Amino acid sequence: MLSILGIKDEELKDIVIKEGYEPYRAQQILDWIYDKAIPDFYSMSNLPKELRNFLSDNFSVLPFEPLSYIRDEDTVKFLFKTKDDLTFESVLIFHHNRVTVCLSSQIGCPIRCKFCATGDSFHRNLTYEEIIGQYIFAKGYIRRDIRGIVFMGMGEPFLNEENVYKTIDTLISKIKISPRHITISTSGIPQGIENLSLRKPNVRLAFSIWTPDEEKRKLLVPLANKYKLDDILKSLRKYVSVTGNRISVEYTLLKGINDSLNDAYKLVKLFSDIPVFFNVILYNPKDRPTEIYRTSIEEAQRFVDLLKSLGKEAYLRISKGLKISGACGQLRSTYERVE
Repeated sequence: MLSILGIKDEELKDIVIKEGYEPYRAQQILDWIYDKAIPDFYSMSNLPKELRNFLSDNFSVLPFEPLSYIRDEDTVKFLFKTKDDLTFESVLIFHHNRVTVCLSSQIGCPIRCKFCATGDSFHRNLTYEEIIGQYIFAKGYIRRDIRGIVFMGMGEPFLNEENVYKTIDTLISKIKISPRHITISTSGIPQGIENLSLRKPNVRLAFSIWTPDEEKRKLLVPLANKYKLDDILKSLRKYVSVTGNRISVEYTLLKGINDSLNDAYKLVKLFSDIPVFFNVILYNPKDRPTEIYRTSIEEAQRFVDLLKSLGKEAYLRISKGLKISGACGQLRSTYERVE
């Protein structure tokens, strides 16, 4: 059935009126979905029973089926199945004073980073309904507001711009989330970075860089053969000049590959004229044999301390979800191997 998330507000009102109900019933339906995050029509208790029956017979709320979830003390990872029998993930992350939902924008990822389980395959872009549906499901699952949104799940958001921006519009206008609490993470699409500065200047930007060395980067990230660091840095400078925002630089440490003190010096030099702060992340390994390993906490802390001593703001982020194979794509890849 067609997801009601894909129906425009005026079209929903026309449907309600055509069925013989008052126009305000359309707003009640929207409130149940976007404010209360109720995923089924039968639970919308202030609607007439006949209207609930009509909606249930002709529409769904969510455009996917929740398959499974894994939870530990600070994360919940969900696995969903689409109508065309594909699977994708999203993650809830609990902090001491807030909750963040990590949204996917694609099924798999065409960037194919060597160390990422998501990049093992790519199928298609997620639709708008499938992206906003992740938020609604997550909010309904925990029964509380989620005010932090990060597009850091499966896929490259700037390769699915229109559906990502439509989702952001809904998050801001209907769910009343501040754009400053929304972050898009990119592997480095220059035109996408520049578009963000013009279309959503208050939305935050995170840039994932795996090494400051261009040749080494080509070995880790095939995208580097198309988009050079110099071009990405130019787009980051334009983003800063338009928005005035600092950029979060996400740097995942890979043991013996990009975690030397010399790498830290090169990293600071690379961003010497761009206002950034570094989120240094411990690698969450794939759940099967790999040539890439996790840097120790002690080595990671030395890396972060050097960045700070060189005048940059830097934080060591211990990856949440390690106990549940929480890195991007791992739950999906495990499910597909079993199937």
